[in-house]
Amino acid sequence: MGGETASETTDENEETATDSRRTFLRVMGAASALAGVGGLAGAQETTTGDGESGTTTESDGGATTTAPDDVTTTARDDATTVVLGGRVSEWVGLAPEPIHGEPNPTLGLRPGERYRLVWINLDGERHEWLLEDGDGNTVSQTEATDRVGATRSTAFEMPDAGADYRCEYHPERMRGSVEPGEGFETTAGETTAGENGGGTTTDAGEVVDVAVGPEGQYLKFVPEEVEISLGDTVRWTAESEGHNVTAKPEAATQVDIPDGAEPFATYEGNRSFMVLQVGETFEHTFTVPGEYVYVCAPHADQGMIGRVVVSE
Repeated sequence: MGGETASETTDENEETATDSRRTFLRVMGAASALAGVGGLAGAQETTTGDGESGTTTESDGGATTTAPDDVTTTARDDATTVVLGGRVSEWVGLAPEPIHGEPNPTLGLRPGERYRLVWINLDGERHEWLLEDGDGNTVSQTEATDRVGATRSTAFEMPDAGADYRCEYHPERMRGSVEPGEGFETTAGETTAGENGGGTTTDAGEVVDVAVGPEGQYLKFVPEEVEISLGDTVRWTAESEGHNVTAKPEAATQVDIPDGAEPFATYEGNRSFMVLQVGETFEHTFTVPGEYVYVCAPHADQGMIGRVVVSE
C-alpha cells in the first residue's frame, strides 16, 4: 500500500485567544448534534499553502495532492467520506450516521474501496490522524493542526486485512480500528427539502429555507440552488456543526455576486473561521437581481457551495 498521504486545510485567519475560546465552545457544545454523511461524491483534496501542507492540481480523475515530503496521492471522485471529530479524550464519530456520537468508532469498510477521512479539531489541541496496518506501517495520514474548527483529510484504499487508526500526539486515548465490513451507504444524492427549500410568505416577500449540512449531507446546502424574486429572503439553518454562510468575495474564490449587491455573511468583518451553532439561523433579503454564489468558508474547497438566483 505504501505511505499514502494527502492533506486538506481550511484555516483562513489567525485567531485571537478570545476568538479561539468562542469557537471552541460552539464546536464542543453542539458536536453531539452533528448529522451523518453517507458517501460524498466529487470531493477534492485541497491545500491552502499555510506552510503545513503541499500543493494540489486538478485532473479528470480527481485531485492530486503533493505532501511536504513529496509523497503524492490521488483522491478519486468516488471516494466515500467518513468524518471524525478530534479531542484529547477520543476521536468521536460525526458521520455517516452509523458512527455518529461513537467514541473511537470501529470503521467497517469494504476492502479495496477508496475512502476519504476528514476530521475536525474540536478542542484546540494538536492532533494528527494516522492509519497503520498490522505491521505498523503507515497506510495514510493527515497533516496536524491545533486550531479549533480546522479540518484535515486524507484519502486511502481500505487494506484487505484491516488496520488501526490513532492520533500521533494522543495515541493511548485517540485510537480505533478499521475492519473489513460492508462500508456505508451513499446518501449524498438525497434531499431533505423541497425544490426551493420550502418557506413562508410575509408582507415583505417570501422566506425560503435552506438547510446547512443536514443529515446525510454534511458538506451540502440543501437545496443547493434556490430561485427567488426581488425582496424575498433566504433563511439558512445550521443542522450540523462547523459551518457558516458567506457571500464575501474575500472569503473564497468561488464567491460571486452581482455588481452593486451587498456582500453578506454569518460573521462580522473577515472572521471567516467563525461558525454557526447547530439550530442557529441567518437571514438575508435580496434587493439586487442576479445570481449569487455563496459558500461555507471552512468547506468551500470541499464543494460546499450554494446559489441564489434573484429575478426582477
